[in-house]
Amino acid sequence: MRAPVRTRPPVFVASGFVAKYPTGGGNFWVPLQYVLGLRALGVEAYWLELLWPQGDVERARRFVPPFRAFVEEAGVAEHTAVILFPENERDDAPGREERTGGPPDLWERARDGVLLNLAHSVPAPLRDRFARRVLFDVDPGQFQLWARQFELGVGCHDAYLTIGQNLGAPDCPVPLDGVPWHRVWPAVHLPAWPVQPGPGRAWTTVTQWWSEGWTILGDEVIEGHKRTSFLRVVDLPRRVPGAALELAANIHHEETADLELLRSHGWAVVDPAAVAASSAARSLHTSACVPGGSATAPSATSRAGGRASWRRQERRGTCRRAPASASSRRRRRPPPRSRRSRRTMPPRRAPRARSPRTSSPRRSYSRACCRRPAPVERAALRRDYVLLRIAPRVLAW
Repeated sequence: MRAPVRTRPPVFVASGFVAKYPTGGGNFWVPLQYVLGLRALGVEAYWLELLWPQGDVERARRFVPPFRAFVEEAGVAEHTAVILFPENERDDAPGREERTGGPPDLWERARDGVLLNLAHSVPAPLRDRFARRVLFDVDPGQFQLWARQFELGVGCHDAYLTIGQNLGAPDCPVPLDGVPWHRVWPAVHLPAWPVQPGPGRAWTTVTQWWSEGWTILGDEVIEGHKRTSFLRVVDLPRRVPGAALELAANIHHEETADLELLRSHGWAVVDPAAVAASSAARSLHTSACVPGGSATAPSATSRAGGRASWRRQERRGTCRRAPASASSRRRRRPPPRSRRSRRTMPPRRAPRARSPRTSSPRRSYSRACCRRPAPVERAALRRDYVLLRIAPRVLAW
């Protein structure tokens, strides 16, 4: 008997930021929405989670069991593959693989498949294994600015998606340099969210309080932590009497000044590790409450990409510049490289041999990173851009 003819190519939702952060329940929900949603629409979709040693291969191996427990709980274990490269780091040529889960012929299927590359999780040495490659920006504004300094795959993919609803708007200061970023709303698979029978007990948000990240916009360096922005609205509970506001933020218990300030103004402060450390905990936390808004970091409001939230599916930024914080008001040069954050800044790739015409960081990053497709190829890609809908039409290729 002849094997059935596949009419739609498979989609591989790829991330490299979930397994290595086992207490980040929110991170887990981002790729999950696309895997569940695409499969519910009849698409052959897989979750591809990549891991590298980062100097400690045994530590990386310990990330695998809790991640597998998450996907088992979510019902997608059969369609999820965790791949650890124990002998090489992210920017090295791929070596031996330790694969857990997923179909045995994973890479054979990838040859006909579409890569949905979340936040440039799949580096260049692995991207050629896929027939089509789509770069998905989930941190709008900041990602485009980072891509002017680091090789983030811009210019090396077949299509570009962003959840930044205001990128490209006249009042948005983020330069796009001719890259065709197509705006889409984040996917939300409603059956994965428990039905709430009545009003929740509080308006909630889950956030990181501190971050050493920063963003360069022109000659301005903008801080990336949320603390500054939350303190601007610290009196919000007093302005909305009767509404309980709950903040789950990783504020250290010794930061008594911040905790006392928030609580004295009416905020309920809880430990995010207790309410959102796993996918189940996050689901229960949001179903028992009313998911509310969140303050954005100065780097988010200043870069103003208009990021759409998975929790509210609406714009988080207006693309108008917010007042800069005290640390970002001064126009100054970027910090020395030795002080840059390794947690939030993408690692710098090994330098490539480039002609003098493309070596300047001021040039369009779409040209500096990789060859642009020929006109005929671009026309074909435009016809194929149905992928941007993240729906069955996505796979008309």
